[in-house]
Amino acid sequence: MTKWLKEPLLHFLLLGALIFAVNHWMNGSEGNDGNRIVVSLSQQENLASTFARTWQRPPSETELNSLIVDFIREEIAYRESQAMELDRDDIVIRRRLRQKLEMLAEDVASLAPPTAEAVRTYFVDNAEKFRKPAVLSIRQIYFRDDDDSKAVHESAVKLLQQLQRDESSVDTVVAGDPSLLPRELENVSVTELDSVFGIGFADALSAIDVGSWGGPIASGFGIHLVKVENRVESRLPEFESVSDYVSRELLAMRRQQTIDALYTRLAENYAIAIEASLEILPKAASGSTP
Repeated sequence: MTKWLKEPLLHFLLLGALIFAVNHWMNGSEGNDGNRIVVSLSQQENLASTFARTWQRPPSETELNSLIVDFIREEIAYRESQAMELDRDDIVIRRRLRQKLEMLAEDVASLAPPTAEAVRTYFVDNAEKFRKPAVLSIRQIYFRDDDDSKAVHESAVKLLQQLQRDESSVDTVVAGDPSLLPRELENVSVTELDSVFGIGFADALSAIDVGSWGGPIASGFGIHLVKVENRVESRLPEFESVSDYVSRELLAMRRQQTIDALYTRLAENYAIAIEASLEILPKAASGSTP
């Protein structure tokens, strides 16, 4: 059975069946009696089980009858709303229907979990996607530069020189200006550093040797003197340590491929035209030629 689930032909047939089901649902069935509503035993059992999950007890006869009446009203409202085309141009309904369609396609892709060999191959082919970012431990001294940037910069450089000569002569806990920024950060990724101090801050630290003070480094808050206490360079993880994550990523990619294939196939049933007005297009740069 597992071998059959891995066969591309089976996936193709399932996708074709899904497309057929979608078309059948969209176009309706010629033999369908639109005036007949049947509340089957399975539907009643579903109503009762849903009630039981919510209230932790089965419904009484009166409560079940009320659920059935509500189900019938919901079905009537649904059919009448469709007949009146109330679902047209409703963005909430459009999005919900799209979600349901794509969930069907994802279910098809999920029938065959990726094999261990496929997961390892995906890891090798997409190694950079799973690379661990560099991790640093730092200490920083902050200077506010919104009044006199030149004078503040000179003060920062002077303090840096003192730190480099004799760090013990400086009380780094109170040096600089007070702020809500952390003075010390341990084992944080370059991404986390950028989220705290701003994009590009982590890159600027690459010029500072471990155990040394450097700077001044500018951020969106001001300028900083930074000591890199420790640095673990970016690295590729061992496959075994991330295999579960890689498997999920591969399955997510296959699901997206299945959705893309579904839309490509369904789009063949439509003549698609995209109208554009010159007023909504980007303006040509000054002096450019068409």
